[in-house]
Amino acid sequence: MKMACALCVALCMASILHAGGKKDAAAQSSVVKKGNTVQYALGKAKLVLFGESGAFQLYAVGREGETAVFSGTDRFTSTYFSLLAGKNEYRLASASGVSAKAYADDGGVRMAYSISHVADVAVDFSIIKSAPENEADMLKVKIVVTNRMRKQNAFALKGVFDTVLGETTGVHFSTANTKLINSEMQRFDIEKERWVLSRNEACGVQFLLYGGDITRPETLTLGNKDVVSLPLWTPVVVQSRKFDSVMSYNNSAVAINWPSVELEADETAKIIFYIALASDGEDIHGESYINSFAGSVQGSQHAASDNVPDWKLQSDYIQMLLDRIAAFGDDDDISSDELARLNKELDEILTTLRRQ
Repeated sequence: MKMACALCVALCMASILHAGGKKDAAAQSSVVKKGNTVQYALGKAKLVLFGESGAFQLYAVGREGETAVFSGTDRFTSTYFSLLAGKNEYRLASASGVSAKAYADDGGVRMAYSISHVADVAVDFSIIKSAPENEADMLKVKIVVTNRMRKQNAFALKGVFDTVLGETTGVHFSTANTKLINSEMQRFDIEKERWVLSRNEACGVQFLLYGGDITRPETLTLGNKDVVSLPLWTPVVVQSRKFDSVMSYNNSAVAINWPSVELEADETAKIIFYIALASDGEDIHGESYINSFAGSVQGSQHAASDNVPDWKLQSDYIQMLLDRIAAFGDDDDISSDELARLNKELDEILTTLRRQ
């Protein structure tokens, strides 16, 4: 009940702050559907879903045009998701018994995969802002897996991303804990690494893997693209080996394995992560976005409301906070800790506003 009261008060405050205002993100977004291909663009991000093949491509948009952040090899199919159902792995692409279709709506776009009598996988993409004062510069990825078998089974998801930006520089990747990565690396505890960044002088792409409402991965692997794409559910790498193989040279990729879950017939499981983008040589803001929802207000509980930064008092930020709480409200696997954190932040913002 306390959460509901905080939400009602915040909704009233947000409606006052938004009086006469506009949701500029909705007004400026562009979604174009041609056949089974969907293009979705907003701010610094552009996403293309190829429904015929089940592939997708992401672009960082700058003043001088757009830059692909994943490889276009084999019609973009070197970047993909895979589903493990029991002991069987299915690469999510329009082949080998998997069907795919791209959809568009006002709130974002979706790639829907179906494996007959096994599972449905819906990948929802929405472009958002890392902060109210920024252009839209992040992609929220929400994946829902539904068991379509007649019995309980174990399901797990993996994402393989064939990155290209860091391959043209002296640094393939960096993380919050490791600033220079030019050889294979694997981590089973993501808390220290937190994110993976691939960038060149102009553009960057950052995978956010820890904090906020992100689903914590089981394994993070940085390896040669051909190595991480082998038919092994968890890639096997050699620590400190260069990103080379007999098939390709200096060709690095990111593989993310999420934990397995047991699902009853027609039961669902959800995975959330974020991808931040940068262009025109600017800084990337993914970690600051996640930190804003993970106890970024420092100090004791009594002093916290005095430390709310001005940008958190803006109507766009409050609305973004409300949207996240509303999204949690639709989920059965709601996180009480995360909801408490979000509502605590709302209380601090409202306390500060009342003092002004």
